[in-house]
Amino acid sequence: MERSGKKHLSETKRISQNRPVSPKSGTPRTNPDLPRAEGRGQSPFQIFFMRHGIAVQRGVPLASDDDARPLTAKGKKRVEQVAAGLRKLGYEPDWIVTSPLVRATETAEIVATCFPTRVPVDVCAALRPGGSSEDLFSFLTRHRDRRKVLLVGHEPDLSELAARLIGAGAQAKLAFKKCGCCLIRCDSRPPRFSGQLVWWLTPRLLRAIR
Repeated sequence: MERSGKKHLSETKRISQNRPVSPKSGTPRTNPDLPRAEGRGQSPFQIFFMRHGIAVQRGVPLASDDDARPLTAKGKKRVEQVAAGLRKLGYEPDWIVTSPLVRATETAEIVATCFPTRVPVDVCAALRPGGSSEDLFSFLTRHRDRRKVLLVGHEPDLSELAARLIGAGAQAKLAFKKCGCCLIRCDSRPPRFSGQLVWWLTPRLLRAIR
């Protein structure tokens, strides 16, 4: 599995080198609708997407309310393993924003404790199923100094948002398995710029990284 990890890292390098050609020096900015970068010298804004872990089935005792379904023991363990994989890849968020549903908040709390420094966690109602992406983007502006944000949410909302950010459209058919992750890099906070997909990893691959 180490070879698979190296393969993804090499693909990431190739993606990062695939940047648009800058206009010639002295060329005036003719389109007033084009947004300006957030600030010279700032690191790119990185958004990590992560679907919640395995939760108990609907209708079982203590989980008749879908919002209150907790993670299973297996689900918690797999979240820990995926977080360990992210850490070994060198991708550590500086802020975790989660859906208010129990299975998502439990996922976020587990991830937050898996890094050397505990990552701050906030709940955002816009990440619940059917939430507004515009409300989410507005929420993210509360801490502009946090450049690496991990969003914990649900399907199909996460895959639809990820597709929107990379300009893939509604027919992209992207999908996150439980605990699946991706990383999208933006030159500024979305949705003003289209993002660049850095990697999209399955939970099985993340758990296998050593």
